[in-house]
Parts: sequence; structure tokens; C-alpha cells
Amino acid sequence: MTPGKPYPHNHVPEVTGDDTWDDAEPVTRLEPPARIPSRGALHGAPVARLEPGLRIDGPSRPAAPQEKIRRLEIEEIAPSVVRLKADAPPPRVERIVTFHQRQALPTETHQNRGEGGDWGKKHTISLRWILAMGAIVVTLIVLGMIALPHINAPNAVVFATQSSSDAAHADENPAGIDALNRLLDRQPEAISIYRSFLAATHPDDLTPLIRDAADMNGVLRQRWEPARLPRGWEPAPDSGWQVMELMGHPCALLSGHLPDNSWFQAYFTADNDRLLLDWKATTGYGTATFKDLEQGRGNGDEIRGEITLSDFYSLVFPEDTYQAFQLVSPDGNHYIWCYAARDTPAFAALARELQGGPILDKTSDSAKVTLALDRGPDGSLPNQWLIRDLLQIDWIAR
Repeated sequence: MTPGKPYPHNHVPEVTGDDTWDDAEPVTRLEPPARIPSRGALHGAPVARLEPGLRIDGPSRPAAPQEKIRRLEIEEIAPSVVRLKADAPPPRVERIVTFHQRQALPTETHQNRGEGGDWGKKHTISLRWILAMGAIVVTLIVLGMIALPHINAPNAVVFATQSSSDAAHADENPAGIDALNRLLDRQPEAISIYRSFLAATHPDDLTPLIRDAADMNGVLRQRWEPARLPRGWEPAPDSGWQVMELMGHPCALLSGHLPDNSWFQAYFTADNDRLLLDWKATTGYGTATFKDLEQGRGNGDEIRGEITLSDFYSLVFPEDTYQAFQLVSPDGNHYIWCYAARDTPAFAALARELQGGPILDKTSDSAKVTLALDRGPDGSLPNQWLIRDLLQIDWIAR
């Protein structure tokens, strides 16, 4: 048999269940057997010392010492069992039945209605109560309608703009009241006059239409401008028509919208029962334009505008001496500052118109006035003017 080759008939036995490889004792190293030196050793080369290999056919290992076997400790329990004895049940108590009589139901009222057997049932109201409540409601409505004019009287629109003396004079003069009544039905005539006024192509065409035409011939030729409106246009038939008495004269105001939707107001007088257009009041005429007044120029003898209270004061116009006002042009595009000395009749009249008395607040926020103005003293601004006189409330001339 050639050394190093396994023997074919020498089979390794199969592993059994009692093989104990895990606790094998360490194998004892044995000295290697003598071997034939290698070729390098024959020529004088150093020979490396080989580690001895594992020998399978070494001597059998000694048997491992047997481990001490631990046995179960058994504790025997006596076969007898302790049983609990039940106590005797308590004596049974007989039930005592007591009768309680049901309480009587309370009388039905509007508070407990629906809480008993009639819950969900429809209840009708007496016809007498229905008629009584209806009569009360009707009475309240009638009384409210009767009292409504008296309640709204303080807030009603006042069409007659006049002083207390003028009102007293009108009450004492039935002829003045008759003149106002006759003006009420003259709206169509006023519309015709205003349409002719707008259609005029020359100042001479206005002579039969306007008031005091002869005295204003020069002013008309200087200030008149043709109205650039569509041919054939006229105010609407339902234009506003207010009748009033100003400065002792029966007057009326026609108001409405022009074709460009701008607002117009035309003043009419009925002196000697003849209806005429007041050109100065209708156009807001002034002896100076508001553009000139803003620059401190022009004649302020007759200026029309809408005046309001103001609080713009300066060293030239102190508050303890003057009352400040703002005067807005008739077209609403320009304004100036006006001052009235507190000891002048002009201040007293304007105060009554705008401030009211010691009990009432302001009677109105603004008012149309015609003023006579003077230039302010040295040191005042160009647009600050001094009120010389209040010519009239509103724009119609005396």
C-alpha cells in the first residue's frame, strides 16, 4: 500500500448519539517522526522546523469524571383537606305593603299647560281675546299716524327761508300769503322762461325774461355767456319747485339736472304778479370772481357763495375778536376765508343763521349768503377777507 493514500476498505464509522466531542480533552503534542531531509537541506540550506501535525491515531483520552447528579426533592402533603362550614342564612323578612294615595293634579295654567295628559293637544284662544288684541293694535297704529306729523315737525324741510321779522310780517299781511299761493301753480311758466333763458343767443334776448334788466344791461354784456346745450332741450316737467319769501319778496326756486347731469337752480320773483328770472341769483353773480379773491384782488362789494363756520385764525384775525368763516364759490371749486368782527351786526345775523341760540345747536351747517367784503389788514393772507356787511341771506337781491 502506497503511503499517504487512503485505504479503500477502511471506512470511517458513522457518528452516534453518545459521541462527546464538545468536552474532549486537549490533545497531547507528540514529537514528529523522522522524515527524509528535503533537497535544499542536502545542499547546506537551512531547514525550517515544521510544526507537528495533529495525529488522529493517538492514544485514547482518559475518561471525564462523572458529574454529580442532582435529584428532585419531594415533599409529601397530608391527604386530609380542611373544609369551610357555611353559617346559617339570616331570617327572611316579610314585605310590608303601604298604600300611598296619588296627589291631585294642579289646576291647568299657561305655565304647566302641556305637561300632563293634554301634552301635544291644540289649544284655542278665546275669540274675545283675539278681538280685543286686534282692537288694541289698530288703535295704536291710528294714534301713531296722528302723532307722526308732530314728531317729524322739528326735522321737516323748511321751504321758506326768512327771518323772524319777515315771518311775522307775512303772518300780518294776508296779501303776501296770497302771492305765495299763486306761485305754487306757476311751475310750467317757470320752465318755459328758463328754457328761453338757456336758448338765448344775445344779451338783448334776456331783457323780457330777467328781473331789473334795464339796470343790468352793462353787466349782462360783460358777463353773459351762451349756454352750450342741445337744441330743443328743456327742464323735466317734474323739476323741483319751491315757493318761499326772501327779504319780503315772494320767490320760487326751480331745480333739476342739465343734460350733463350737473345740478341747476333757477331763482324767480313775482313782483307785481309778474314771474321773472333773477339772473344774479341764478348765475351766482359777484363783483369779483373767486379766482381773483383767492389772489387778494377784485371788488368785494357783492359776493355770493355758501358760508360755513371755521376755526382758521391768525395773529391778524385772533379768535377773541373775530369769528372765522369759509366762503365757497357757487360752483364749489374755489373758497376763501372770511372774518366778521364779533361786535358787528353781520356777525350777529350769521351767528343766528349758523349757530342758533344758547339752547339749540347749529340750525344748519351752511347757508347761501351775499356779502360785502374788504381786504384784510396788513399781514393777512391774500385769501383772507373781512366781512363788511351781510347784504342778505340767500342770493336773491333786495
